[in-house]
Amino acid sequence: MWHLSALVLLAAATGSCLGANILYIDGVASPSHFIWHRSLMYGLAAKGHNVTALSVDVEANPPPNVHFIKIEGVYEAFYEEHSDVTDFFAMGELSPFSMLSMFNEYMFDVIINDFLVGPCVSALAQQKFGRPPYIAATGFHGLTTTTPISGAYSYSGMIPNHEFDAPESMSYRERFMNFLYNHWEELSKTFQVYHKIDKLVRQINPDIPYVAEFEKDARIILLNSYPVIQHSEPSMPSVISVGGMQIIKSKELPEDLKSIVENAKQGVILFSLGTNVRSDLLGKDRIIEILNAMRKFPQYQFLWKFESDSMPVEVPKNVYIRKWMPQNDLLAHPNLKLFITHSGLLSTQEAIWHGVPIIGFPVFADQHKNINYCVQMGVAKKLSISKIKSNDLVTAVQQLMTDQRYRDKMAQLSKLFRDQKEPPLERAIWWVEWVLRNPAGSTILQSNAINISWLAKYSFDVIIPLVMLAAAVLHVLVKVVSVVFCRKNPSKKAKRE
Repeated sequence: MWHLSALVLLAAATGSCLGANILYIDGVASPSHFIWHRSLMYGLAAKGHNVTALSVDVEANPPPNVHFIKIEGVYEAFYEEHSDVTDFFAMGELSPFSMLSMFNEYMFDVIINDFLVGPCVSALAQQKFGRPPYIAATGFHGLTTTTPISGAYSYSGMIPNHEFDAPESMSYRERFMNFLYNHWEELSKTFQVYHKIDKLVRQINPDIPYVAEFEKDARIILLNSYPVIQHSEPSMPSVISVGGMQIIKSKELPEDLKSIVENAKQGVILFSLGTNVRSDLLGKDRIIEILNAMRKFPQYQFLWKFESDSMPVEVPKNVYIRKWMPQNDLLAHPNLKLFITHSGLLSTQEAIWHGVPIIGFPVFADQHKNINYCVQMGVAKKLSISKIKSNDLVTAVQQLMTDQRYRDKMAQLSKLFRDQKEPPLERAIWWVEWVLRNPAGSTILQSNAINISWLAKYSFDVIIPLVMLAAAVLHVLVKVVSVVFCRKNPSKKAKRE
């Protein structure tokens, strides 16, 4: 376990920076989360602030005033202790209840910092340093994840839960289930997750206040969301949308990719399944189905992010395999015409930013929600990677590459996404500095909803008595009508006797 005193010494040693000393905790075991957080770390450093980053992922050569302290063993512990759930295709078959439960359990097997996985390390750090202003941030976009710290409501009739594969226009059954998912998520965090974390941190600091109280210190919540690229829903003023913060100005492509992309006469199609669902673990049958589809389009050049050194089968001439792809730089190239993706949040945002239509292969978590929105907007097609058939992929590629409407609608969505008064990263930095400028006054954005019970927040303490009262009145009315009716019809009463 890392020792907070080390952070004190490091802050003192690097405190000559003219800006603020910022402790940035990034403990989510996910490269995509690190990519998102890193943009803010480096952005704050560029503004002159001294950033001490306690992180699962680190970089060897950070900017001069960014100092990484690595949280060791997180990935190893996660994959060893959760080997039964790291089959991401199996995870994709779980119900939303099971998926939410799994993520709750995952919180307690790693050192946690990002608010998405609870106030374990952050509570200890806040207590150690006298509870300075606290900012919550996550590379995720689900507003329901902020409910305990922002007081946000779960609009179950409007927006599907981030683990629920349902369209925005839900049926009654879907709305019913969505109500259960949303409120179970909120209640499980309040009555289960916080209690488990509290027991854990008390092993280190027995005198620490209840950990849920530290979450209420959040002055603002930086959320990887933006209204025009996902389902719109009301949020609290403390929730600041900085979706796409990780998107940076594109760089020149490596020579091998540059040559391929610029020589592809009819366009390039990028195929990448992100960092969790590795292409080399798809299995031979799925790989064959995908390659058979790619063979049908010799006029297009395919780029496949494939993590292994070699394919288990022969690769067509129009398919180029590479372990790593500079995704943002490729999507920015005008000759990149289509993106076949797992529908991860960062990938979806980057595709929209650069105006590239999508074929989505969602597997688990929010990936279904991301691609469902894109399908609804007319910029994508949705397929199943676990049950992939070459004919389905051929049809989807044919449609998106030949129907100009997909590209036109994506161009319009890209225009709306880009048309902001400032870049998302600049907005995030401004709000961090706003909290620094107003250490006491920044609490003004916090909602009183974080201080009231779940029953009171959703007015169930009012609705339940009203329903009971209505039921009692109805019962009395039925009795009265029954008595009056029987008096007017004595013959029927006699027959009954």
